[in-house]
Amino acid sequence: MADEERTEQATPRKRQEARKKGQVARSTEINGAAIFLALVLMLPLVMRWGGERFLTAFQHQLQQAGTMRMSDALLWSALALLAPLLAAAFLTALVANAMQVGLHFSAQPLQPDLNRINPARGFQRLFSQRSGVELLKAVLKFALITWVAWRTLANETARLVSVSQWPAPHTLAPMVEALHQVGLRVGVLWLVLAFLDYLYQRWDYEKTLRMSRYELKEEYKQTEGDPHLRARIRQKMQEVARRRSIREVRRADVVVTNPVTYAVALRYDRATMNAPRVVAKGKGWRAQQIRDEALKWHVPIVPNPPLARSLYAQVEVGQEIPATLYQAVAEVLAYVYRLRRSRR
Repeated sequence: MADEERTEQATPRKRQEARKKGQVARSTEINGAAIFLALVLMLPLVMRWGGERFLTAFQHQLQQAGTMRMSDALLWSALALLAPLLAAAFLTALVANAMQVGLHFSAQPLQPDLNRINPARGFQRLFSQRSGVELLKAVLKFALITWVAWRTLANETARLVSVSQWPAPHTLAPMVEALHQVGLRVGVLWLVLAFLDYLYQRWDYEKTLRMSRYELKEEYKQTEGDPHLRARIRQKMQEVARRRSIREVRRADVVVTNPVTYAVALRYDRATMNAPRVVAKGKGWRAQQIRDEALKWHVPIVPNPPLARSLYAQVEVGQEIPATLYQAVAEVLAYVYRLRRSRR
């Protein structure tokens, strides 16, 4: 039963449990492409702000290469270039991850798992369908990115060769511009491929979470309880309520019967009730119990088939009778009160 085909969508509980384990629909390509594109966009700004200072400090360091000591100017200029890039990469990674899975952290994947170092499992993963798909995606991504980078550099080759003859400080801007063009086109292409990969990861995630009908039934039992057990509990509660209503017959003023099939016990207290109230009702053998209880406590039994059927169908135990039955019930109660007075 547990091996039957998984054709049903995952339940919210299954999704929540998978999320707690760190299993979410996420593409690492989205993070990589977003970080790369952010660095490409930041690079011209950073180089315009501190590139020449870094290049000057680097040339000065080369002139003093024999000292084997990095100058403070080179160190601080390098940090000034790297700090904005690292900050942009960190923030971009957070935003890209939050857009895919929200603000979520799970320590479950960090816990030791012997299955991860199991050679048999590793061999199966190595030659699985998922590994084949990942390899195909990697080859396709490498081929497309290499082609775009080569085409872009081919268009910039002539300009780069001409500026290579210029003094070093003046070659920085054209080289950065060429790198920016290559990086921008590669980044946009990578982002498109990453979005397609995210769609695939989401489809594969939904496929992995699918459940069989047997699993749905088992989860329903765990969350809602065994249906058979709940039915027995409900039946038991109904039985207790019926017994309680049978005990209330002793306090009734009259029992209206069909005379065999239905029996409804009524009670009326002018001080606490706006209208007569049904304290017990039954059909078949339950009606017989009500009649027996009425005989035991000397409660009047009045045969009135139309009224008994109407009371049974329209009024629940503990409810007052509707206005449409006031007249019929009043006649019955009047008869009972006359009967009581005649016996005194």
